[in-house]
Amino acid sequence: MGRGPPQGGAAGKDTAIRGPGRGVSDITVNTSTKLVPDGLAEMIEAGVSAREDRIVKVRSLAREKSPFACLFPAEVVTANFEHGEKRQFFLKHLGPEEADHPEKQCRDREPRVYRDFFQAPELPVPAYYASRWNNDSGRIEVLLEHIDDWNLKYHELEHWYTAARCLADLHLHFYHHRDRLLSCDFLLRFDGIYLQDWADRAQAAVQEHAPALAARLGKITRRYEKVSRTLAAQPATLVHNDLSPKNVIARRSTTPARICFVDWEMCGVGCGLLDLVHLKYGLEPAAGERMVAAYFNPLEGTPLAPREGGPRRKTLAACELAKTVYRLAYCEVWQLPLERVTEWVTQSEEWFSEI
Repeated sequence: MGRGPPQGGAAGKDTAIRGPGRGVSDITVNTSTKLVPDGLAEMIEAGVSAREDRIVKVRSLAREKSPFACLFPAEVVTANFEHGEKRQFFLKHLGPEEADHPEKQCRDREPRVYRDFFQAPELPVPAYYASRWNNDSGRIEVLLEHIDDWNLKYHELEHWYTAARCLADLHLHFYHHRDRLLSCDFLLRFDGIYLQDWADRAQAAVQEHAPALAARLGKITRRYEKVSRTLAAQPATLVHNDLSPKNVIARRSTTPARICFVDWEMCGVGCGLLDLVHLKYGLEPAAGERMVAAYFNPLEGTPLAPREGGPRRKTLAACELAKTVYRLAYCEVWQLPLERVTEWVTQSEEWFSEI
């Protein structure tokens, strides 16, 4: 799956995958086309046959390190089928990285959401083929469609607006399946307990890293139920929960571009507008407003669109505040300068005043 301009060439034979700044992982890539008895060919055959309702047989495989792998190792796998077709797949190796992260305790969340919820071809996600536990590596392998293009960070704004519309479509689709979502224990719940937990983490981090700002933030975190009530009033849908531009691929071979949301390790159930404010974070105000308009346009008249004016501003402010507080929880880990922490606390006060 594409992510952005690669930071180096393709892997050679027996090249170990390296994550950015994380050293050599325990996954080794062999780019030889000779089939090895590791079960990958059979995994591809079964996955393609089940999804596409046809029988395929792998003649040869080539595997190389994905230059776009981030937290987890990943490979681009090229399969040559016996009838002459060539296909590329994205093989992701989910493992113990960031095991202490409170939202990454369920390691099979991503393959389960692909398997159980992402089978409809119209959804803006890569096609899912199969997943398995690899005893040798101690990782879960997830076999997905390879999307050969870059993420939103490297695209013009028109593709960001397309992504906002696709996000609205995804949220509306899963609003209609909210009962199924709520019955799944592997999905996170973005409820009052979740929100207060992150507010408490932010308060502790600011107290340690920028104590002069702690009292100001405390006026918000002690009354955080205002945020919880506002978001709880919104209809539940599937929330990606890490929807930064790097997790949105725009394949420009069609017009409009095909949008794919990737990396679903932290997904859950809650207010979909949390994804929108995450995606537009950092844009100039005018571009951000266009993102909001592009998102709400297909949702007007549905329960997912708060009434224009005060109710909509209030809900967006609550989402902006929740995401800002989430970032503040990492101010000490990221060793942010005091100026940035001050900026975020000030923004939090402004968002809180609008709720």
